[in-house]
Amino acid sequence: MAHFADLSVYTYHPEEIIGFPGGATSYQPSYERLNVGWLDAPHEWETGIVPDGFADALLDIIAGRRINQMRGFHVCTLCPAPTSPGRPRTLDVKHRSRTLYLGSSEIRVPSGPGTMFAAPTLIWHYVTAHGYRPPDAFVRAVHAYDPEWTSGPWVPADADRRDSRGNPLVSPDLRPLFARTGTPALNLRPGSGATGNRSRR
Repeated sequence: MAHFADLSVYTYHPEEIIGFPGGATSYQPSYERLNVGWLDAPHEWETGIVPDGFADALLDIIAGRRINQMRGFHVCTLCPAPTSPGRPRTLDVKHRSRTLYLGSSEIRVPSGPGTMFAAPTLIWHYVTAHGYRPPDAFVRAVHAYDPEWTSGPWVPADADRRDSRGNPLVSPDLRPLFARTGTPALNLRPGSGATGNRSRR
């Protein structure tokens, strides 16, 4: 996994690719993307307690539309190295009736106007297994997450929409897979980092 400092500008992928059943929508984002949760040994990371319900809310987001899906998987470099040779074990977690595989895609969480947080799906593992404490602005944005953003003004009208065979589509179904209650994020432009301690394990 690549390492990027929290709240630094995201540059990993120039475009956004939103997967949906049977195809994908791609576009050049006009909003700013800020990195959160791109941890990699031996870099230090912030630790601390997250609010009740945060991990569940984060997992709901991961279970929704996948961003920039890759063919392979990243593994957690913070976990101890396997004692036996072989293919690294992928990380998975149960969500309702599904099994989610972490490490092959990203999530987007709207922040303030014109700003989007960009995180790897492994962020859930970092929070629950390694005590990672994301920045306060990200924590607030996750609790206020609006899953309808994929069918709203964040995605431009001229986005390239294609089915799994590469055929153009007029309007794919980009409605959220799992709706969550809550209010949309408002003025949450990050102005301060996370609270907690730095860890290097």
